[in-house]
Amino acid sequence: MTEGRQSDIRILVSGGRGRLASVLSLVGGDRVQALPRAELDICDAFAFQAALARLKPDVVINAAAISALEACERAPERAHAVNALAPGHMAHACSEAGTPFVHLSTDYVFGAPTDRPWREADPVSAINLYGKLKAEAERHVLAAGGNSCIARVAWLFGDGKDFIAHLLRGQDDAVNVARDQIGSPTPIGPLAGRLLDLARRMAAREPIPRLLHLAGSPAVSRADWVATAFEALRLAGRRTPELVRVPMSDLGSSVTRPHFSALDSGLAAELFGGELDWRVAAMQVETFIDRQVSG
Repeated sequence: MTEGRQSDIRILVSGGRGRLASVLSLVGGDRVQALPRAELDICDAFAFQAALARLKPDVVINAAAISALEACERAPERAHAVNALAPGHMAHACSEAGTPFVHLSTDYVFGAPTDRPWREADPVSAINLYGKLKAEAERHVLAAGGNSCIARVAWLFGDGKDFIAHLLRGQDDAVNVARDQIGSPTPIGPLAGRLLDLARRMAAREPIPRLLHLAGSPAVSRADWVATAFEALRLAGRRTPELVRVPMSDLGSSVTRPHFSALDSGLAAELFGGELDWRVAAMQVETFIDRQVSG
């Protein structure tokens, strides 16, 4: 079966009002049941166990998280409960039920100096609270055993709620973008298709790595990523603000971000038959103009 193709498995997704859960629902259709916090509070271990018993999903994907770095710093206890502890409880419950579990993690578990994209086997080196909590969650999920996979993703775009879309909605004539922040922009529609295929493979008990990088390639600076999209938009007659390349230190953020968090997704490319080349989506005008997302 190819990526994104329909199947009869039932996939329960937490964080139902979040960006990735919404796109998983759009791409996956009826096989995806994405529940918001009001219907599935992942911090309530007993409620999650009850939902597993009631809904009997073939696979669970945990897409719930407090992903805003500043929000984690403002409410560290809540962030610890959601981002670090809850995934471990979910993984344990899924292991007990024999249900495959996919936990979504982040490139921000890395932050140490490097000159190459991070591989799955590299030790984590988070430099901010969000990254440290996500790294703790990974340890809990791995310790729970069972049929689980930690899928690290990064710099999602293409749903109208991403960094570039935010820049385009602004009224500024010029925008400052970091020239020294290197990462892995990831088209959210193709990522959703890849996650659904991962879920199908896990439900079929195919051998899957416990850690997997599902991010776009090749590595690029945030400024060059934005420049690629802006150029395509201008060629199509769309207005874009002037791009001003600045060092991260000029942006005045209260939270430290890694300079190089790009992920090596070669293992996923072998598993799924190709890389997720972010340039394909970034050079399509409809990626940032039309909100409809495709897998």
